[in-house]
Amino acid sequence: MGSRGMIVLFAVSIAACACGGGGGNAPSMPAASNDYSALGNPELVTIIGYNGDAMEPFVSRDGIYLFFNNNGANKDIFYGAFVNATTIQFQGPITNINTAAVEGTPTTDVASRFFYVTTANYNPPTTYDTLYSGTWNGSSVTGAAAVSGLAMTTPGLVNFDIEVSADGATLYFADGDFSGGNAFPDAADIAMAISSGGNFIRDPTSGVILANVNTTAGLEYAPAISADGRELFFTRLNLSAMQARIYRSTRTSSTATFATPQLVSAISGFVEGPALSPDEKSLYYHRESAANGRFEIYRVTRP
Repeated sequence: MGSRGMIVLFAVSIAACACGGGGGNAPSMPAASNDYSALGNPELVTIIGYNGDAMEPFVSRDGIYLFFNNNGANKDIFYGAFVNATTIQFQGPITNINTAAVEGTPTTDVASRFFYVTTANYNPPTTYDTLYSGTWNGSSVTGAAAVSGLAMTTPGLVNFDIEVSADGATLYFADGDFSGGNAFPDAADIAMAISSGGNFIRDPTSGVILANVNTTAGLEYAPAISADGRELFFTRLNLSAMQARIYRSTRTSSTATFATPQLVSAISGFVEGPALSPDEKSLYYHRESAANGRFEIYRVTRP
């Protein structure tokens, strides 16, 4: 399979597209001494008027909307309005950015700049861009254009799973190596980019800042960052065990190195795509249902 074919399969959620999840109702394991246990009480999020897969959630910075994407070969981005913390009224697809290719991992900053992944124009060796941004106006995204300068100009090396910081100054995303022709990438690590001259450039200190987060044995992706930049949630996939879990790492300042990650012990099963609520007391994520095989959105909470 060529690199574009692998992008279509994996740019939004590495494991969910191909492995079918697994362990959707696996029991919670006893918390280890270094696990993060402040988040608990997993609850299913109901999306009224929508019955498809719901993945890669993101809560708008004003707390009004939940953005998410579906599953399958042609992923699209949708949105709904919060009725309460676990009930969403479906509003529909964001039609003007969805294409016949893959769109997913929506995210916004406080100024309503909207970032997402699309493979619509990924066409090596001509174009490599997969990260895009526009402006969210409450029902659609206007002025969408590529976030240039971050793509790795080698076929099979791809940016995916983007999150913008609340202040819009930093992008967190995954660099994936899909060049091996396998069902999964050979590697995936989280990277950072900083705002510069109206665009973004890779943070030269990103490798040091994320040294404790990224591993060679696992695949790290789907970052979610707190408003102060000091708390990071992400997904780590263990390919040999076919297990995806959500981890948390913290740091002492917005420029310091993230500490050794902790497993979020209350979240069980094959889970991906963490997203914080604006008050940062809820963490949303998706999980495969053991009952119907669909991907559903859940949340855990903390005081």
